[in-house]
Amino acid sequence: MYEELKSSTVHTPATLAEYGEIINRFPDAINYAGGTYLVARPDFYPSDDNKVIIDLSNIAELQRITRTDRFVEVGAMVSASQLIDAGRLVLPSILLEALSSIGSTIVCRQITIGGALCIPDNRLSLSTALAVLDAIAEIKIFMKNGKSVTRWIPVSRLYDKEGKLVNFEGRILLTHIRIGLEVGNYQKFLFAGDPFRDGSEAVILAFHAERSSNTLGKVQMCINFPRMAFFLSKEIIGQISGLTLPIPPSMIMIVTGKLRAEILNTNPNIGELPLVRALRMFESVLHDLNTLYLQS
Repeated sequence: MYEELKSSTVHTPATLAEYGEIINRFPDAINYAGGTYLVARPDFYPSDDNKVIIDLSNIAELQRITRTDRFVEVGAMVSASQLIDAGRLVLPSILLEALSSIGSTIVCRQITIGGALCIPDNRLSLSTALAVLDAIAEIKIFMKNGKSVTRWIPVSRLYDKEGKLVNFEGRILLTHIRIGLEVGNYQKFLFAGDPFRDGSEAVILAFHAERSSNTLGKVQMCINFPRMAFFLSKEIIGQISGLTLPIPPSMIMIVTGKLRAEILNTNPNIGELPLVRALRMFESVLHDLNTLYLQS
């Protein structure tokens, strides 16, 4: 059955400059990072398509982690487990929880930061956490004329409202992520379902805020429906920011109702199960904030 199959051509650049030369010659080549997404595709291998693959594992620049007093910069080829080990004492708790939730120990050793963020049609927990942390991504855009440009873009702007990667003019390569270390003193990461196996019903929520005395400030929240929507709402954040603790149950019901309406207005195809999961997660965050206030 395999007599018509052809072996893929694999290129292994050692620098980004070499990568640029290869992608200029083979603009449809497939980037290969950890392989956890690609090798799970039913049509990836064996295949009668003679694919051109660019293995990124030899590019040393993409494997570094550097830190300053204000941020951590992570190369796209750093694995989830490497980042957990290196950042256990400095990275925000919601990011560490998001990284750990990606999969088993074996998966976390294999999956890369860049690969997790660049799956075309499925958003994972990492992008959810990075969006609320205002992390920014360095992307290199390789144009058809052989030139390339570098841009820093907020992770949240890499995706459209349905959670799909935004189309850029030219071929892009995500090279680094920069994560700020100044975050709110309240952080919450929640998820239900399995984004890999059932992304249409899974839900991921990341939330952080500055809890000062009896008020909330600097609120950030992202609700991720992995194959349906990547939801960030300035209106809902505005509703929560400045609220006085404890938040009355009536106000929780009002804000939750507004959240439901906005989710359905922007993404009407979301099913009832993931919608209810998202709303219950949101309510649990507000009730948790009340509990912490009453216990303090």
